Amino acid sequence: MIGESSYFKFRTKLVTLAFAIIVSVTASVTAVTDGSQECEATKEQDVMYFDVKLPRTTVPGQVTSYVCQTQPIPMTSQHEYHAVAFEPLIDNRDLVHHMLLFGCGETHDTPMQQAQARTPHLCGASDNSCRFFLVQWSMGIEGQICSPPNAGVRFGLKSVSRLSLQIHWNNANSTQGISDSSGFRIYYTKRLRKYDVANLQIGQNDLEIPPGQGHYAQTGGCSGECTSQWLQQPIFLTRAHVHMHYIGDGSVLELVRDGHVVKEIVRDNSYEYTKPPAHVLDEPVKVLPGDELRLTCIFNTRDGEKQRNRTIYWGEGSDGEMCYAFITYYPKVKDFNQCIQFDNYDICTETGFAPLGECVYPGFLHAFEMGMASAILEQCGKVESSSNGDNLTGRLCSAACSDAIQEVTGHPCMQGRVGQNARRTLLPDLVDWAAVKEILDQAETHCPHQ
Repeated sequence: MIGESSYFKFRTKLVTLAFAIIVSVTASVTAVTDGSQECEATKEQDVMYFDVKLPRTTVPGQVTSYVCQTQPIPMTSQHEYHAVAFEPLIDNRDLVHHMLLFGCGETHDTPMQQAQARTPHLCGASDNSCRFFLVQWSMGIEGQICSPPNAGVRFGLKSVSRLSLQIHWNNANSTQGISDSSGFRIYYTKRLRKYDVANLQIGQNDLEIPPGQGHYAQTGGCSGECTSQWLQQPIFLTRAHVHMHYIGDGSVLELVRDGHVVKEIVRDNSYEYTKPPAHVLDEPVKVLPGDELRLTCIFNTRDGEKQRNRTIYWGEGSDGEMCYAFITYYPKVKDFNQCIQFDNYDICTETGFAPLGECVYPGFLHAFEMGMASAILEQCGKVESSSNGDNLTGRLCSAACSDAIQEVTGHPCMQGRVGQNARRTLLPDLVDWAAVKEILDQAETHCPHQ
């Protein structure tokens, strides 16, 4: 889901009630698979397939790149179809970190924009042109990814008419001159199943993992408030896998009802970045409106190759970390495809964007570029000191400078975890931030009463 403002990386509460009862926790029986088995549905006589692949495309000589390409479905959109299986077609196994396939409805883009979208282009992890998440593949998973026997991914008439492929390339050595043409094979039928299947991404967009930790937990997910908002009836989970990067060491996905864990859906007691386990649930897990899906990711920055001597934050590249679960469920709930958190703030809107408390990142970043930054630069100037550093000249400690600084530093988007993220990942992309940051640092040092 990335050329856009850094804000769009964030397109992503524990309810505790005291009862004098004992709630039993059940563990789902899962088949852990690398995906190497074939889907039975692909052997049915009426099942056909088509491929969605990049043409041979040159990979940038940098570690992390995202490439996107959108294309119309290759058959008439006047009929309805169900996709019953997806098969990853990996051209360069040393390069492809993960792939996502999204479904798109009709477009209002200009012919030129549509032509550009049909050409492979660098995009980034938050490309929002298509929101319906069809399938996800991560390195280490081989073979076909099956839809539940009684459900399929609907496309065609009044639904998905275009497909958007996104690939994350991890060019670890920044090698020049390599290429890739990976993608998916989609098996489909006109014989519709009983249910439409959908996929849901849950997790945490705010990670901070200190060095030297052997078992460091980070938690996020889809809150009960969000499932109450989205679900009018139960849904059933059929498949799940957790996605982390190099220092991921284990995970657990739990179903929480009325503040109590009632089912352990998935548990990974160990985790390898190159071989993430996929869990196919023997019995579908029923999720009710108001239930919480809680994901806990365990990280290790102390041992062996996972040892790190610096703090690791959330990041799109493999040098950052992620904590997500990708879950297949039925029946499909329109637009319910992402339900994540940033710190304790829910992000479960139709667009994938939400205020973080009183902070609305796009508004803050626009205000910073349109006036806040220039006010600081105009009112504060730069510090000039005598040889002994005692006598300051210029406007740095003036009341006007203090007011301009306060407008930025006092903004809700500069407070707490939200503010730390803004300083670390969003503001550095803006032209005037480096100069403004220098003034903020100088004011903190030289103007203690400001």
